[in-house]
Amino acid sequence: MSADSQISSYHEWHAEPGYWADVTRHFSPDVQLLDVGCGTAWLSRHFVNYTGIDSSDSTVANARERGINAVVGDLNEGLPFPDGAFDAAILKDLLEHVNDPVALVSEVRRVLRPGARVYACSPDAQRWVWDDYTHKRPFTRVSFRKLFSDQGFKVRTAGYESIFPGVGIISARTKSHRRPLIFRIMVWLPFHRRNVWLLAERTQG
Repeated sequence: MSADSQISSYHEWHAEPGYWADVTRHFSPDVQLLDVGCGTAWLSRHFVNYTGIDSSDSTVANARERGINAVVGDLNEGLPFPDGAFDAAILKDLLEHVNDPVALVSEVRRVLRPGARVYACSPDAQRWVWDDYTHKRPFTRVSFRKLFSDQGFKVRTAGYESIFPGVGIISARTKSHRRPLIFRIMVWLPFHRRNVWLLAERTQG
C-alpha cells in the first residue's frame, strides 16, 4: 500500500463524526471558511463558502471529483493563500500530526482577517495518544491555549471534548448532533478519553 493510500484510509476512518455540530456550531454557515487538514472534506456539507487543504493527493482529488473546493498543500511548508483571505478556520485533529505547530498556527493567523475565529482540537496528553503512530505530540489545555495566544490569537474558550469509544455513534442518534450532556460532564474526569479544544479570535495587527 502506498503512503498516500495509507493517508486516505486514515482520513476515511476520520470521516464526519456523529457530534459534528460540536464543531460547526461556532460558525455561521455562510462564513468564508478554511478547513486545514480537511481529510475527506466532510465539513463542506455544512458551509457554503468552503475551502479545504490537505497533504493527500488522492483525498483531495476525491473531494474535487465531488465538486468540493479543496487543494493539495504541504502543511509543514505554509499555506498557499494570500493574507486575510478567510474569516474562519478549523483545525480538527491536526496539530498533533505536524512537524511545527507554532509555524502552522502562525500561518493560519496570517490568512485570517482581524476578528476571524478559529476552532482547533487535538488529543489531550494521555497514554492512548501514542497508540496512533502518526501522532508527534499531544497537548495539555494550558499548552494549547499558549500555542494560540502566543501567535496572536485571543482565546475565547478552551476545554475538553469526549472522544470516548462510541460517543460518535450515540451523538449521531441525537437531534442536535452534539455530544450528550453526560459526556460533556464526564470529560472533566482525568481518566476519560478526550481532546483539548479551543475557540480563539485573530487579534488586530
